[in-house]
Amino acid sequence: MKKILTFTLTAFMLICCLTGCGKRDPKYIGKWEASYMIISGQKYENMLGLPISAVFRFEIKGDGKLEWKSAVDNTIIENANDDTDITWKEKEKDVIQVKVSDRKGKEKSRTMDIKYIDDMLVIESDDSSINLVKVDEFTPIDTDALNAAAGVIQNFGVN
Repeated sequence: MKKILTFTLTAFMLICCLTGCGKRDPKYIGKWEASYMIISGQKYENMLGLPISAVFRFEIKGDGKLEWKSAVDNTIIENANDDTDITWKEKEKDVIQVKVSDRKGKEKSRTMDIKYIDDMLVIESDDSSINLVKVDEFTPIDTDALNAAAGVIQNFGVN
């Protein structure tokens, strides 16, 4: 009986330790949308007539998953979360690493570091950045106008 009790308590303590190691900083968990982006020193709040917040928005979940939540009603974008597995983890203080894996195995997994700066998540590449703010709810978007613009952009030059 003592062995069973000792084993049970030891297993319980081990599980508690492992669970504690998997905690994620709550400052990252929630809904995020782009406030603006900077390209070659120029600040943009719109991209090709679309508000930046409509294109770059995602939800970071406490279980290590990340979901892209674009407001654009498009089958390619809508299915992005179906064909990919997007996860995140804290890489170092104020830096998370996002990993995008193709569920079908056709493409190599890609990773990207996102920095937490002044209560914003910042995606940097060369002389460009996308600056995201945490929101309780995503900014409402006129989806008819947004989808019309996205359709024009997608079909530009297609006969």
